[in-house]
Amino acid sequence: MATPSPFAGLTYDSRADDLVRYREVPVDDALSHIVRSLVDALDPRREEVRQELTDHDRDTLTVFAQRRALHAWRERSVAPVLAALDAYAMMPQEHDVAWESWFKATLFVGRDVGLDLDDAEERFLRHATPASASRARVAFDAMARVERLDQCHVLAVDTTYGPGFLESTVVRDQGVASWGGITGQPVTLGQFQVPYAPTINLAQLTVALADALEASGLVRCSSIRQDQLVGSTFDLVTPGSYVDSLGCLQFVADAARDPSSFSVHVAEVASEEHDEVTFAATDLSRELAEAADEIEGQCAVTVGPCVVVLSELPSFDDDVDAGTANEERRGDQEVAQEGAPPLDLRHYLDIMAGALSGE
Repeated sequence: MATPSPFAGLTYDSRADDLVRYREVPVDDALSHIVRSLVDALDPRREEVRQELTDHDRDTLTVFAQRRALHAWRERSVAPVLAALDAYAMMPQEHDVAWESWFKATLFVGRDVGLDLDDAEERFLRHATPASASRARVAFDAMARVERLDQCHVLAVDTTYGPGFLESTVVRDQGVASWGGITGQPVTLGQFQVPYAPTINLAQLTVALADALEASGLVRCSSIRQDQLVGSTFDLVTPGSYVDSLGCLQFVADAARDPSSFSVHVAEVASEEHDEVTFAATDLSRELAEAADEIEGQCAVTVGPCVVVLSELPSFDDDVDAGTANEERRGDQEVAQEGAPPLDLRHYLDIMAGALSGE
């Protein structure tokens, strides 16, 4: 009979990977104890446990490691970094670890809070699989050339929740020199990492909007992540399909009482100057909001140089057969006849606007 996983029953909720609206949860301490026990060889089942880790277990350890790295950053503590590295050392496959982003970011945090990277490397190589150990050597060696956290594709932010992390969006052939579209200026290609250099605290603005929506009791919001503005959101055709911005964050709001959901994009637009004519950021953001408002299933508002766009998301259920779908459709019609309101994006936009104005 298979030995029960030591991680059985330890589950993060769906928001645990939100490292912007970060909250401490008891699961962190429980996982820290288990991982330390396994890696320190106090538990003779270490190799057996490693090879029997399920997809869920690996996902849990990944979230745990990211949260420990942030905890170390917030508390200026070495111990959480070691816990994160131990979690990565437990992974059975090399591809289970994000070496170029979160692993290096963890090393950066460790170095910043006083961890001896030579000792940390020795410990990791001793406990990881040969393939992971080989890949880790490259990452440890690369730290001599890493001077900023964003070089690890992780961004540091600060909000009312305290210090937080965002994983950078990395793409190829992304236009970055101009957001084109409205001004019609060409966009140059070549950067791999989507830029994030807002002049305002964009993370705090996004947090305020998500908190306001959840405070209404009508929706539950997902993790906040970096994203890009899609040109079609504003009925624009742009090189690379994206509208450039100084920074763009996104989250999804799921309705509490029905399966409807919508995305919220918050982006800061930059002023531009072309042919000795200056296009103010506030004017450009307003034009984008007006364009987004013209498209069905969307609504938008501006906050200074920022545009906030709400977009209704389609509902997919691949497991529903035609008969079930017809039954559900009839049920939906009955609910509609009873007066259940459709998704009203404007109402949610008003909730967020009220929070921003202090109402």
